[in-house]
Amino acid sequence: MVAIHHDNKTHKDEVDQLQSLEIRKLDSDAPMRWLSKGIEDFKTAPMLSISYGLIYTVLGLLLIWLTYNNPLYTFGLVTIFYLAGPLIAVGLYCMSRRIEQGKTPRFAGSFEALRKNPNGIIGFSIIIGILIVFWTVIAAALTSVYFSGMIMRDSVYQTLINSDQLIPFLISIFLVGLLFAIVSFMVSVISIPLMTHRKVDVATAMITSVKSVKKNPAVMFKWAFSIVALISLGFATAFIGVAIALPIVGHASWHAYRELVIDE
Repeated sequence: MVAIHHDNKTHKDEVDQLQSLEIRKLDSDAPMRWLSKGIEDFKTAPMLSISYGLIYTVLGLLLIWLTYNNPLYTFGLVTIFYLAGPLIAVGLYCMSRRIEQGKTPRFAGSFEALRKNPNGIIGFSIIIGILIVFWTVIAAALTSVYFSGMIMRDSVYQTLINSDQLIPFLISIFLVGLLFAIVSFMVSVISIPLMTHRKVDVATAMITSVKSVKKNPAVMFKWAFSIVALISLGFATAFIGVAIALPIVGHASWHAYRELVIDE
């Protein structure tokens, strides 16, 4: 009975410690420092990183193919790519963790994360999935509101360009998408790296992530802008550049987590 009591107390102390993770106040150069470290990790395992990125290049090309005749859906699907980004890069976080430990990075990092913290990773995946469903429904509703009565007189692209509803639609969907992106960024910017490193629950991970943004708003805004800029460059090259941009951002995100959360 004494041993059981001791184990329960130890578990309670561990949970209390995890629930009160402290966040550092960082300087404005932090995002550039993270990117520099991310590039170093990329150079440490270039072929492995690119192989990981190529998976999502193929997924991006598949999105383009699926929406080629329905360009109105392209923006929505690209936004989903951004929302799911932290989950997409889970294997890259694990690669950077192994590099930090002086170990050889492995492609099966995603499976390592699932073995280490299955409840956290799966639980967060469900939350992001719900967010994506809400976004999909809203994007479809906006498309219906603005273009339900559209008459096709030429090609789809020409009809859209000539539509007086195109600009109001783009403004509306951009603002709504921006709101979803901000929420997703705040709850996920360090959540997955944290859960691949420590066995924390979803609530603790999301609270810690939000705290990191609130404590370093200017730094995290700069980091968010850097992520969007890099991934957008990848999109601009018909998703080919994603094979390089995504691994660098993924590796850098690990270093963002390591600097933001105080490791006791």
